[in-house]
Amino acid sequence: MNKVRMLLADDHTVLRIGLRAFFEEQKDPAFEIVAEAASGEQAIELVTQHRPDLLLLDLSMPGMGGLETTLELKRRGTRTRILILTQFNEAIYLRRVLEAGANGYILKSARGDELMSAVRNVLSGGTYIDPSLAGTLLGAAVPPTEAGMEQSTQSAEDAYSRLTPREQQILKLIAEGFSNKEIASSLELAVKTVMSHRMNLMDKLSIHNRSKLVQFAIKVGLLPISHSQ
Repeated sequence: MNKVRMLLADDHTVLRIGLRAFFEEQKDPAFEIVAEAASGEQAIELVTQHRPDLLLLDLSMPGMGGLETTLELKRRGTRTRILILTQFNEAIYLRRVLEAGANGYILKSARGDELMSAVRNVLSGGTYIDPSLAGTLLGAAVPPTEAGMEQSTQSAEDAYSRLTPREQQILKLIAEGFSNKEIASSLELAVKTVMSHRMNLMDKLSIHNRSKLVQFAIKVGLLPISHSQ
C-alpha cells in the first residue's frame, strides 16, 4: 500500500517536529512527510515541487497566511488536498477558508484520533469541519437582506475612513490572524505601540471583539475572496 505523501506547513518548528513524529507512527494510512514549510510562500513552492497528497496548513504565519496560500494554490490548479490546522475557533475564519477552497478545518486543540479522522475524511474526498464549529457555522450562515447589507456596508466604510493609515494597516493584519507580536515584527514597531493602535482603532469602531473585527474587515473589503478559475 502506497504511503500518503504529506507536507507540513507551520512556522513553529517544535509543532512541526511533533506532527512529523505523530504521522510517521500511523499505520492506517501510513504517511511519508515529503517536506516542511515555515511560511505560505514556502508551502506553495514545495507543493509545486513535490505534489503531495495532503497539505496540513497553519492559518496564521508570517508573510502569506493559510488563507492566501489556499487561494494561490487553488488558482494554480493544485490537486493537493488542504487541511487547515489552527488555533482560531471563530466561524468567520472557517467560512472563508472553505470558500477559498480548503478541504477541512480542525483546531490545534483536537486529540490525535480527531486529527486522524479529519485527515481520512479529507483524503477520501470529503470536507471536514471541527465538531466544535459545525453548529456555529450554520448559525452564522443566515444572509442579511440586500438593503440591510448595503446600509451596513456604507456605515462600516464611513467608520473605516476615520481610522489613520496605520490603524487601517493594523486592522488588516489583525483580521488576517496575526498576533500583536507578529504585527510588531512585520511593521518594525514595538509591541506596546501595536497594542496602543489596536485599542485606538477598536475604540473608534466601537468594536471590542476580534471576531467582530474580522467581520468588519470583510465588510469593508480588506479580506476579499477572489477566486481564479
